[in-house]
Amino acid sequence: MYKAVPLFKSHYSLGKSILTLSKAGSSEPDEPASIFDIAKGLGLPEVTLVEDSISGFLEAYKSSEDAKVKLQYGLRLTVCDDIQIKTNESRDREHKIVIFAKNSEGYKRLIKISTTACSDGFYYYPRTDKSILKKLWDDKDLLLAVPFYDSFIFKNNLTYSVCVPDFSFCDPVFFLEDNGLPFDSIISKRVLEQAGQKHKVIKTQSIYYEKRDDFLAYLTFRCISERTTLNKPELPHCSSNDFCAEAFQQKYGN
Repeated sequence: MYKAVPLFKSHYSLGKSILTLSKAGSSEPDEPASIFDIAKGLGLPEVTLVEDSISGFLEAYKSSEDAKVKLQYGLRLTVCDDIQIKTNESRDREHKIVIFAKNSEGYKRLIKISTTACSDGFYYYPRTDKSILKKLWDDKDLLLAVPFYDSFIFKNNLTYSVCVPDFSFCDPVFFLEDNGLPFDSIISKRVLEQAGQKHKVIKTQSIYYEKRDDFLAYLTFRCISERTTLNKPELPHCSSNDFCAEAFQQKYGN
């Protein structure tokens, strides 16, 4: 039905979204919308979540069961070279990945990865490393995706970071987005080059709010969370109001 995969993020990713995981039919006017109501409105047979915390999984699972839609749950994590090295220099080599659980065993593996990242790997934020991923990985249970923003490709091309990923233990997929940001075309070109003929590329759309008119509410929420102001938000990726379900439907609907 759609030419891209919507990647939803909920309020469990603190400060990153104004959408909720409440049951379908629970959304009220002038209140945060439920992802499952949005999915129902778009006619989606499944909901793909990319969260910064695994704490919302249970509510997401229950709401997906109630709505009778399939749930694809992914955890967005920081990967570093070695979680034991906690220096400013080590942060220059960090990048983001998304790990999806394919089944119940994958969820258990994801819990182990998340727990280690939040305890042993914590340095300003949860982190994992290549050795942990290799130890806990199984392709039949987990899928690794390279996000469009904050990936090693993004950081190596638009910042002074030098990230050297190791995906020898898995077969990653690469996400491709276009949200009207000035650098989207640059990153898109690099993603296609990196993926080549070897890896699958999936066109996606990150969704953090329902309509373009919700952008100010979203930006205000982000400013409060980051302790900045609307006059000087200094927030990455906030020069476009396309990170919403309305834009997704207009761009990728038939």
